[in-house]
Amino acid sequence: MRTENFVILVHNIFGGPLGSNNERTLTPLQMFLHTAILIGTSGALFILCLCDLHRMLYQRDLVLSVIDLLMLLGIAITVFTIQASALIKYVQKPTESILHYLDDIDGHLYTLSIRHDPAQRLRFNCAACFASAIVLSIGYLLANVLRISRPNAVVFAFKTYGIFVVLLMHGLFLVFSHQILTRVRCMSKHLKKMISTTNTGTEYGSIRLGRDLRTLATVQMQCFRAVNRLNEDCGLPNVTIFGMFFYVLTAKCFQLFYVCSIEFRLHGFQFSHILEPIVLIVAVFSYFFTTTYLGELVLRETQLVINNLHKFESKHSMRPQKTNYSELVEQLGHQILHQPICFTVMNFFQIDFKFFHLVMASVGTYLIILLQFDFQN
Repeated sequence: MRTENFVILVHNIFGGPLGSNNERTLTPLQMFLHTAILIGTSGALFILCLCDLHRMLYQRDLVLSVIDLLMLLGIAITVFTIQASALIKYVQKPTESILHYLDDIDGHLYTLSIRHDPAQRLRFNCAACFASAIVLSIGYLLANVLRISRPNAVVFAFKTYGIFVVLLMHGLFLVFSHQILTRVRCMSKHLKKMISTTNTGTEYGSIRLGRDLRTLATVQMQCFRAVNRLNEDCGLPNVTIFGMFFYVLTAKCFQLFYVCSIEFRLHGFQFSHILEPIVLIVAVFSYFFTTTYLGELVLRETQLVINNLHKFESKHSMRPQKTNYSELVEQLGHQILHQPICFTVMNFFQIDFKFFHLVMASVGTYLIILLQFDFQN
């Protein structure tokens, strides 16, 4: 079994909505029943965590206990949303997955004589995604190892399991986003190569350029479909994932200030209380920044494709030749305009640096509001 199929299979075992090329091992009904049982198991673990709610709230400072309780609720809601989106997928029974679209794009890119295989790093990226999710989950568990006792062992186990599912889900979203970005770059590089082509005066050169423009139009359409499929498969989970990211960046940063100031004066400094927020903040910020960075790169590469398309049209329109490329260029330009390649979250917002700046500004605003409270009064 290839690495990418293994990682996606592990993700689907935990209830993820992504599909793979060899998902014929289980029927949609069997996957539906498996996901339903998994949701029931996760729900039972979550209920066990809530059974000790009184001890969770009053075994330490009330403010920190409320932050931990909301963190537990956020992880539970995110995990249940990821698994529920899998149920929705199995009910809808989509005919093609994101990997099918990527394979189709690679087939069209092969006709353009592109030597670089855009899918060659998919295996490495999936392995890195799987390893990162495991390392960060273990790091979160080790950061809380000094606080784990028999009453709260189930709570930390559920949190670690939930963080692994969330990071693996979002990591695969990053992997496929990078794969789409790589194929958009191939379009831009090939257009740049077409601009520098000098043998367009021959009949063969003109036919080849016309064929390449038609193939690029097909590649652009398939990239648009791949982005739509990825946005649909990961849209509902990403809503809750970005919501959990926002909460972690806000609440855990506030927790660091609280532990290092107010709780230090009341109960003394405890090093174990700052490890958990530091690990979560670093992990969430890394994933969030990488997501918005990839979204911004896709927008810039798409704009570079448009710029190279205009350069190609301006260069070849000045040459007397039998073939007129204006219609093909116009067709490709209209496709890029009306079928934009961009990552969105349920069409609520677009994932780019503007979204990153908006979230960081909101986190800073809420932190300032929270830090203005006088907890001693």
